[in-house]
Amino acid sequence: MHVAKDSAPSGIWHRASDAHRSLPRLAARLLYTKDEEELGLEEIDRVSVAIERGVRSRFMICAALFGLCALLSSLVLLVWGVASVSDQNVGQGPVIAFMVLMGIAALTLVYWRHFQYGLGVIGTKRPAFYGKSRPSTVETLEKLFDFLGRRTAPEAYYYDRKGIRHPVSRRHFYGRLRGLLLSESAGDRALVLPPNGFWFSRQIYVDAEPDEIIRALKVKPQAGGRPKAYDYEAMLLTVIEHPSLRNIDPDKHGAETQVMNLIRARCDPSEAHDNDIPVPEPTKLRGFAKKIVAALKINRSALPD
Repeated sequence: MHVAKDSAPSGIWHRASDAHRSLPRLAARLLYTKDEEELGLEEIDRVSVAIERGVRSRFMICAALFGLCALLSSLVLLVWGVASVSDQNVGQGPVIAFMVLMGIAALTLVYWRHFQYGLGVIGTKRPAFYGKSRPSTVETLEKLFDFLGRRTAPEAYYYDRKGIRHPVSRRHFYGRLRGLLLSESAGDRALVLPPNGFWFSRQIYVDAEPDEIIRALKVKPQAGGRPKAYDYEAMLLTVIEHPSLRNIDPDKHGAETQVMNLIRARCDPSEAHDNDIPVPEPTKLRGFAKKIVAALKINRSALPD
């Protein structure tokens, strides 16, 4: 007699085959090539540590206050219960105390949620908190979160304890602590509140191949080495009050190019000075020069005629 084979429930997937689609590994692939993915994961770990250190004291205060309120509420209920059993009239004091403590605990949760998403309906992204992470890394990670927050983005999902796949709301990537979603530690990920609810620590996956996301974001992963962190302050100090900068008219066409050329001349090694400051690639350098030109316009317009 033919015996039908049991088929697995349609919602159960094989997590091992999705390992390369996990959010941390996707982010690592955006930072480094496939052969150097481990370097990308190390950089992701540094980002997670920087965020966790930056919010640790704030979270510990909230957690301690919430725990204290929960403990005191339990004691109030215990006293109230003992008094009721022994037919003692304690009045409305325990009720009022319990309500106050529960109110403080609720406000603590509301505060932590407001810190991440703001109040009201979650409709837009909040400015992300990355601590002292490298600007170049943050820029790439924000491109990823912007992409995942779109309606047309590939589905993000997670697995429950039974291995059943569930979707993740795109608004999960809107909170200030979204960088912690990349953490290897479930405890760090638990600090990121979900859009609906107050607890989520699962590893997030994305229904797309790393190369597909790389092409969609038009990023170029590094072949090796650590991401460059350019010293923009040092660049600025080399050109402040320089005669060539004073001669640049910020209102004329080509002012940004003139500033870029001046930065290169002052930062690249030369016999005229002892500076040797790494200069970013043209796109980033132009963005920096644009800020300098904008500052020149404001400062010079404030000068008396």
